Amino acid sequence: MAGKSIDVVEVIDRGPMTAFQVSLVVWLCCLMTIEGFDMQAMAYTAPAILKQWQVSKAAFGPVLSASLFGYMVGAFALGAAADRLGRKVVLLLGLATFGVFTLAAPTAHDLTALMTLRFLAGLGLGAAVPTGLSLNAEYVPLKVRATTIGLMYVAYNVGAAGGGFVAGAAIPAWGWPSVFYIGGVAPLLLGALMWIFLPESVRFLLLTGRRPQEAVRILNRLRPDAGITDASQLTVSAEEKRKASPASLFTDRRAGMTLLLWGATISSFMAHHFLTNWLPTVMTDAGLTLAQASVVGGMFPLGGAIGSFVVGAAMDRRGLGMVAQAFLLGTPLVITLGLAPASAVLLGALAFLAGFLVLGGQLGLNACSATLYPTFMRSTGAGWSLGVGRVGSIAGPIVGGILITTGISRPLLFVIAATPLVLCAALVVALGASVRRRGGADAPAGAALDPAAQPVR
Repeated sequence: MAGKSIDVVEVIDRGPMTAFQVSLVVWLCCLMTIEGFDMQAMAYTAPAILKQWQVSKAAFGPVLSASLFGYMVGAFALGAAADRLGRKVVLLLGLATFGVFTLAAPTAHDLTALMTLRFLAGLGLGAAVPTGLSLNAEYVPLKVRATTIGLMYVAYNVGAAGGGFVAGAAIPAWGWPSVFYIGGVAPLLLGALMWIFLPESVRFLLLTGRRPQEAVRILNRLRPDAGITDASQLTVSAEEKRKASPASLFTDRRAGMTLLLWGATISSFMAHHFLTNWLPTVMTDAGLTLAQASVVGGMFPLGGAIGSFVVGAAMDRRGLGMVAQAFLLGTPLVITLGLAPASAVLLGALAFLAGFLVLGGQLGLNACSATLYPTFMRSTGAGWSLGVGRVGSIAGPIVGGILITTGISRPLLFVIAATPLVLCAALVVALGASVRRRGGADAPAGAALDPAAQPVR
């Protein structure tokens, strides 16, 4: 096969799922498990910190949002850097930043210091997670792409749920700082292992003309049966060697699609983080013990772990309609959380079912952010979508803290929390229509978003 032109897109997108790709997905799932643990760390430690520091819930709302704000800034400023510097470099730097400042969180002795450290930790995640999503989209075959992104969010929700169980055991025994010690050591260890084993994006290497021999080595590990040699002419079909910029998100008829994706992501993240950040505290106020409230809080992302896989697999077959359905079906379950009596078993079951649908739908939007855009701007697209979505993530905990402080009733609180889900479902329906009008996405992944769409090649 020496000297023959080989289309890397065809080799990856139309080929089988190999052991090399499975190992890559496993590494990225480890990344998402750590993100899930961290995103819930403040929610699980909040009741203990509020009691120890004697501060109001409204004052604590910005602390809950600080890492999300850092995530937003990191996704904007550093996610796009992966399109210039490489996926692996930015991902590892993000993990290191996140780990160091998470370890430092217990050194804080007031809200300002804790908020600052959580912001800096969020910067790291904002760089690492969108980059990881892009790496998945560039290595996994088209037919299972949404499913594997779903697996990544299964891992996210496993980490978030596990945080509840860890916090329920660790905080009574060793205090709230123990949660951050665990959450800080894990990413540093993972980063060291990824530095050794994680590959750079082969599409990135070819489109930027960097380290062509490394691209050949990676492809031979990926598809040893393809007979690729140093003499092979490797191409990336339908992809241009262009520089990414935020303006690219609004050119080539992408503006409507981008704005609808952003609006849906903001709405879903607002409901998601409203619930996940305040659920343990609200359940404590309703009469549950701290340990019971932590477990109920953990049941929400645990349901999401299963829902993410189910929705991701369904998207590969049925498209974006599954996402809108998940949000609509999740709405009454969220409302019921506010109406149910203070039974740990009942509330835990409701939280599990609500998480299955709400966080399963969230996965669909995250899959869109990593697959709608072509390679040259994929990290930019994913970074901006997840970064803009953090506007909702930041607003959710702050609004929740203000509402809880006013003494609003629990039923009305959860009605308000569910309202953004209805808006999100409507925006997802409009997004699906926009993708169909465009004839699919720029990249071959368009088919994973809507089976009726024919991607532009």
